[in-house]
Amino acid sequence: MEKHSEYQEKWKYMVFPFFLALVEGGVSLLRRQDTNGDVWNYHLYNAYAWFNGRLGYDLGPAGAHSYLNPYLDSLFYFAILHLNPFVVAFLFGFLQGLVAFPIMYIARFFIKDKIHQFVLTAICCFGSTFFIGELGSSMHDNLIAVPILMSFCCVLKAIAEKENKALIFSGLLIGAATGLKLTSALYIPVFLVLISLFYGRRIVGAFSFLSSSFLALMASSGVWYYKLYTLFGNPLFPFFNNIFRSPYASLDKNATRDMMFFQFHGLEKIIYPFYFADHIDRVVTASNDKAVVCYTALFCFVLFALYFAIKIAKFGFKSLLGSRDNILFLFFFLSFYVWQYVFGVYRYFIPTDLICPIIFYVLIYEILNMQQTPVYEPGKKACWAAAVLVAVSFVKGVPDWGRGSYSHPYFEGNIPQEVKEADVLFNANFFSAWIVPVINPQGHVIQINRGLFDFGTKKYWDIYYTYLPKNRTPKQYVLFNDPNDQVAKNWAITKFKEHYNMQIDFSSCKKFPVRLSSYKSDITYCSLSVNPGNA
Repeated sequence: MEKHSEYQEKWKYMVFPFFLALVEGGVSLLRRQDTNGDVWNYHLYNAYAWFNGRLGYDLGPAGAHSYLNPYLDSLFYFAILHLNPFVVAFLFGFLQGLVAFPIMYIARFFIKDKIHQFVLTAICCFGSTFFIGELGSSMHDNLIAVPILMSFCCVLKAIAEKENKALIFSGLLIGAATGLKLTSALYIPVFLVLISLFYGRRIVGAFSFLSSSFLALMASSGVWYYKLYTLFGNPLFPFFNNIFRSPYASLDKNATRDMMFFQFHGLEKIIYPFYFADHIDRVVTASNDKAVVCYTALFCFVLFALYFAIKIAKFGFKSLLGSRDNILFLFFFLSFYVWQYVFGVYRYFIPTDLICPIIFYVLIYEILNMQQTPVYEPGKKACWAAAVLVAVSFVKGVPDWGRGSYSHPYFEGNIPQEVKEADVLFNANFFSAWIVPVINPQGHVIQINRGLFDFGTKKYWDIYYTYLPKNRTPKQYVLFNDPNDQVAKNWAITKFKEHYNMQIDFSSCKKFPVRLSSYKSDITYCSLSVNPGNA
């Protein structure tokens, strides 16, 4: 009888997260078809290039992002090519919803009441505005949160059970996540500190974690890094080139960093959670970033201040030591500050943001238990308070990176034969590399617009000359999303003159229609010629 009861208990902890993942799939369907900015820029192109061997054949059609690991993008690309769009939306929502499993484990680890464990797991799964905003999309922050939080669960298991094997699994998970999406690396130092402070055999634990992380990193991205290294001399090209010093990219580390996401003033650095709560455009580039709010980190810091003040005042500083909750608290602080100073884009913080309701609950529960007059059912009150704090973050909606009406095929266009057969196509607009798989060109594609980062050196731009046919005049065109976009137009005119001594023949311009999801537009293409005075 006891074994049967134990089996039922374990079964509940498996069925409930699976049910939540199914619900996430349903919510994803309601969010409509994904058309986020990265789809327009590089998610489609990178996968297309990977499947068609275009790394090195093209010259950064999506700018610096053309050189990011394409494996996760390939999953999305394969799905939208071969599956019904409704199936794709549900499938990606469901896969991202599998984060309920590690969240359930974390809730069980830090919350004693079984009912509250289930309640907080549900609140976490639907309590992050960023997670819901991205749900079902190809941005991968939600999907990569699954192995990151599973890795955290393994760290917790290792600490609780003194089990080194769990640290090996933790390293494998976070290493694979980092290989697939480099921003996951912010959690490696976080887990390493937790292991060093809370795991008994620190050196053995740290070695097991780091060595397995490295092996998984190489397994998940080693081939890609090797390809980049052989082409450009930098396995992370063009990023971190101040370290690898490839002659093809700028040595300035800020050349591939969007500085709007970083803090410049001392006070801003100190009060950052309070600052970006109402200045969300500093941590996200969503289409509605001036409207939505981001209060989760702010609430955590306020509750931490209350908790530490009351705890120290009543029981002294030493009372802070020895609590299991310190693992959770330190996880939040470490991940927040590594994120703040290294990455700065809030969606990279989604793994921590997801479990903030558990942090709310634990802090409020402890604060209530420290009152002189006993509080009736502090756990239930902590549940309600956590739910209210989460609800406040949703008052102005969720970040919107772009959605369209369900359409199949996902992209298409009526492409002129001369464009398909061109030797070189120059893309003069940023966030438009998606048109490359639509065109499926025979020739090479080059991004002439600076995009987010103007990283290329003369040696990088001179790769163009290796693309030209030897015995005839090359057929080449420049593509514009909007020929009336004066900024893109002027940039293209200047760069063609600077890099290649060419000019655009605007009298030759023609158009062809293209579509991504439910968004239709025309692409204008114009001929290029060498400046006559310097031919």
